[in-house]
Amino acid sequence: MDSAEKDLTKGPIVPQLWSLAWPTMLSFFFYTLYSIVDTFWVSKLSSEAIAAVSISQVSLFVMISLSIGMAVGSSVVMGMHIGAKEKNKAEKVLGQSFVLATIMAVFFTIISLVFREPFLVASGAIGTIYEPALTYFTISAAGSILFFYLINIMFAFNSEGDTLTLTKLFALSTLINVVLDPILIFGFGPMPALGIAGAAYATLVSQLAFVIISVSVLAGGNRSVRFAFKNICFMPDSVKQILRIGGPAALTQVINPVGTALLIYLVSQAFLEAGATAYSLIFRLEMFAYLPAVGFGMAAMAMIGQSVGAGNTSRSLEIFRKAAFLGFLSATGLGLALVFGGPLIVAAFTNEALVIRYSLQYLTLVAGTYGFLAVGMIVSNIFQAIGKSWPGFWLFFVKYLVWCVLLTYGVTQILELPIIAVWLVIGISNVLMAFVGYLWLRKVLLKIEHTN
Repeated sequence: MDSAEKDLTKGPIVPQLWSLAWPTMLSFFFYTLYSIVDTFWVSKLSSEAIAAVSISQVSLFVMISLSIGMAVGSSVVMGMHIGAKEKNKAEKVLGQSFVLATIMAVFFTIISLVFREPFLVASGAIGTIYEPALTYFTISAAGSILFFYLINIMFAFNSEGDTLTLTKLFALSTLINVVLDPILIFGFGPMPALGIAGAAYATLVSQLAFVIISVSVLAGGNRSVRFAFKNICFMPDSVKQILRIGGPAALTQVINPVGTALLIYLVSQAFLEAGATAYSLIFRLEMFAYLPAVGFGMAAMAMIGQSVGAGNTSRSLEIFRKAAFLGFLSATGLGLALVFGGPLIVAAFTNEALVIRYSLQYLTLVAGTYGFLAVGMIVSNIFQAIGKSWPGFWLFFVKYLVWCVLLTYGVTQILELPIIAVWLVIGISNVLMAFVGYLWLRKVLLKIEHTN
């Protein structure tokens, strides 16, 4: 078998989970550094610039999260064909995924540019935050097609079990962003200072490099499943299967940024720029807590996808249990690290006392629940891997739009409680989603196992 592809339908589960998860976590870490590096350098411009970058990215996530759902659908279908040893069908799905990504990218780029002002206002871009947020958002939205391709490529590598190559590509892309950020933001030699716009341009250049190099790797002759332009086609039956899985998965991905945008808006209404800046800053830092969830969730998705394709469904329940356990332990450890390291980390981004106080209160109350958040996210990934995406959607819908948003509105607008009440609402939602999701998925997997 080609070294770029792994047979995930047999063998010890924990070593396989770990071999897939750690490169994925490292890849996501590098991708998260895009945002963190941008936030760090623009923080040297002003505290409003911090919120502007974060709020712009939240608004963009509403548009591009749908690309993740479609990529999930393509990845699951591709993984099933790999597990069934159907190389030609897997390659056609890979080519088709780029067609779907292009169609969605063009559509949502137009939508994001036409409605950029209401998107930003609804996300909490108020007062002095609005103008820099508009600048960053406009540039990023204009080049968002690169992100659609980036996500599509990431899931393509994952479905083959080749997460190590993906990590190397993300590392190179992140290095480009790290080098370009200060040059484009503050200027260097003949390069003029572009301010917050420079951060957006640096990200787009680094993403372009990632896409070009990744496609050339996927087209390489040493891969078992290769990208080829001849496979860029439209297969109605395959599209229906992808949409059946990817449609609900896309809506699930949208809920996170929509819910976050609404929460930032409510916090900004009650606690003004300081509250919006604190939550926006924590939102960026919190992405590190997603590392175990993304790593073990995508590892479990790849393993279960190939196992289902090979007709080996009996492994699914054990993969789920071990992925959830490992994800919980890892995310809890990261959360505790953020609790104890919070003062130093937050101080690196802002020196405003009220923003620091709000941020540290959040970490103290919420970071300890990151293990539960990881379990909930892993549950959603595994539902997608077995072709049942709606349960994951409802878990996130209830967590964000029913529990977090409604209760936050109540504690801020009706009861007028301090911001610590909002943080408690968010922390409790992580715990509840984990317990409900775990029990729900366990029941479904047991039923599948007994049926087969």
